[in-house]
This record gives sequence, structure tokens and C-alpha cells, in this order.
Amino acid sequence: MKINYLIFFLIIIIFCIVIPKRNKLYLGIIKRKKKGVKRKMPQELMKEFIGKVCSISLFNESFGITGKIISIEGNWIKILEKDTSRLVNGDMIRDIKIMPEKYQK
Repeated sequence: MKINYLIFFLIIIIFCIVIPKRNKLYLGIIKRKKKGVKRKMPQELMKEFIGKVCSISLFNESFGITGKIISIEGNWIKILEKDTSRLVNGDMIRDIKIMPEKYQK
């Protein structure tokens, strides 16, 4: 009986706290795009990340991207992963962290 209450409580937390936070983030992005407001990534700050292996956290994924940042053009970042290249929109990036020296190859 106690397990049923615990499961019910967890479901309520998920629907009342977790999902609305995520939806609020997406609605903010949609509103900015409708208004035509574009945020530019600070190019000067990003220059120090070019050519280094970084861990990039995105808003819409539970895990991030790890790879070498090759170039930055406009609001797009080109990342070289193990065997593929990837373009990432700067609006979807939450944070970027430079990996320790042992990962820099």
C-alpha cells in the first residue's frame, strides 16, 4: 500500500515540476523566434575553444556531445566527434566545458 502512494507521489512530481520546467524553456525559445529576436553567441569568448576537445551540454538532450570544436560561424558550431562531424545550433547549448589535457589529442 505504501509503495502505491510513493509511485503516485513520484508521478505527481514529474507532471507538476519536471515537465513544466522543460516546456517553459522550449516556449521561451519559440517566443524569441516568433518575435525575430536572435541571440548571438559571443564569438570572442568562443575563440579559445576552437581546436580543443570539449564537452557540450544541450537543452534538449539528457546527455551532451564530446568532440573537438573545429569552427564557429554565425550561431553554428562545427564539432568533430570520433567518426562524424556535427553542426550544433548555438541557441540549444547550455554550457561548454574544456576536457582535461589527457583528452586533448
